[in-house]
Amino acid sequence: MIGERRLFVRFAMSGAVIIQVDPAKAVSIEGELIDLSLDGVGMYLTNQLAVESKAKFLIINRQLNVNLGGIGRVVYCQKVDTDKDYYRVGLEFIEVDRAQVKSILLQVRQISLIKGVK
Repeated sequence: MIGERRLFVRFAMSGAVIIQVDPAKAVSIEGELIDLSLDGVGMYLTNQLAVESKAKFLIINRQLNVNLGGIGRVVYCQKVDTDKDYYRVGLEFIEVDRAQVKSILLQVRQISLIKGVK
């Protein structure tokens, strides 16, 4: 059995993700945010990314008024079993404002706790 490699808890989140793999080409890939942790982000993309490649990213969540950008390293990219080309991608943060990430995660945690109370 393979153990969990993540050091930080992932929090489910929704929103848009914009990825730019090659800044020289100025081509952006739009995706869907799945989760966020202090160490990285999970998303669905329609494009396959090479593992170990670097990418600029921008996460947008209008509910929380979040715009988080930075640079990450692709650590996971697997096709999701669907009729369309859809990939689950994991990006590890290389350059990001960790204080901003922590603030976002605290907001998400509070919302989760409130929704959990009945």
